[in-house]
Amino acid sequence: MLPEITFKNVTRDDVDRIAWWLDDVDLSNRWFGRYSADDPVHLGYDPLHMLEASDWEWNRTFGDPGRTFFSIYNTADEHVGECQVQLDGTGGAALSVIIGRKDLWHHGYGTAAMLELLNKVFNTMGLDQVWVTVPTDNRPAIGLFEKLGFTIDHNYHASNGSVDAVHMTVSADRYSTESSRAQRERELTPIVTITGLPGSQSELLGREVARLLDSEFIDDEIRSQLADRLQCSTAEIAAFENSYKSFWMRLLGSIVIPTELSAAYESGYYAYGTGRAYEYDQLVSEPITKQQYIQKLRGLVRRYSAEGNAVLHGHGCHLFTPPQSDGLAVYVSSSADSRAARFAPDGTDAQEDSRKRLERADQERREVFNRLFGCAVDDGSKFDITVNLDRMSIPTAAKLIVDVLERRSADQVPALSQPSVRVHS
Repeated sequence: MLPEITFKNVTRDDVDRIAWWLDDVDLSNRWFGRYSADDPVHLGYDPLHMLEASDWEWNRTFGDPGRTFFSIYNTADEHVGECQVQLDGTGGAALSVIIGRKDLWHHGYGTAAMLELLNKVFNTMGLDQVWVTVPTDNRPAIGLFEKLGFTIDHNYHASNGSVDAVHMTVSADRYSTESSRAQRERELTPIVTITGLPGSQSELLGREVARLLDSEFIDDEIRSQLADRLQCSTAEIAAFENSYKSFWMRLLGSIVIPTELSAAYESGYYAYGTGRAYEYDQLVSEPITKQQYIQKLRGLVRRYSAEGNAVLHGHGCHLFTPPQSDGLAVYVSSSADSRAARFAPDGTDAQEDSRKRLERADQERREVFNRLFGCAVDDGSKFDITVNLDRMSIPTAAKLIVDVLERRSADQVPALSQPSVRVHS
């Protein structure tokens, strides 16, 4: 379920925390950005100035009839963020929400606050319409607002002509104020993770599940997004993962040369283009570490869990879904004979060769999971259900998975959200 939150009047302690949060560049860029002098922007008031403001100035700022501020608190009475309503004087308003507690990102607080804010502006304040401005590269936030009834009105362009942000609007009628908070939350589908050994047809099953759920199928994108988060190439990510197939190459890579080079050599990539220029000192001092890899993968899966509407295939994603998520972890099983036949369905000799290659691929997959994630790829305790594609077709298995997901969600509200998005006028 989404977390319970409360809106409170802003206090000086709250403003002090806002000022401290905005020192974080990542957070301020998700809020209102930064000035040319690199100072963080905060519309409506300057946090550092307001800490020393007189009572008269404080009351004038936070009593402004044209702009309303709310501090967001959780059930533990902890300040976790802030939201604003800026009236335009004609029955409309710009909304903005920020979750300042980075340890609570991707836990549903942003969505909970936005839903509460929409109910307040339409039900309590009686506004006709509201709007948000979202950076165009924040596709999850745009998708969330579209599910809440917002439509894109126009784009904001940078001076070089590229699109920076989109302006999205929703009217009171379109939002449908009669829809309950729980009903609105149920419009977001929990994520599904699909895992299987080579040849199990887990990818085909995942694609069919995504089609039935009208969700996005995510596979290779995971590796490319990890590369972005680790500021490296996808080839380096693949090389790092491949390095866990061999104990000796891991040992050699940790002692002599960076992981990405040793693994690339073992895999036969004696030279590959990364699009980056390296100095040897950089290579030695900046290898990808297991801790970094898992940390970024966990954050990526948490983001997908928060956004919902996605089917994640492979990459150990099922190990990192948040405990409060109502998603479904699926393991796809199939016999070795069936999996080998899918590699080479014609001819006994071809099947025998396929079996050998399959045995090696199985061993490598198991080694990667054991060494990188510390568990078996087919550890049943890590999955909600197992489907055997020797006993049922892919369409039947996909329908079964969707039915299980729907039954699980019948009595629960999915914990899906997009916290910490920059939305402002």
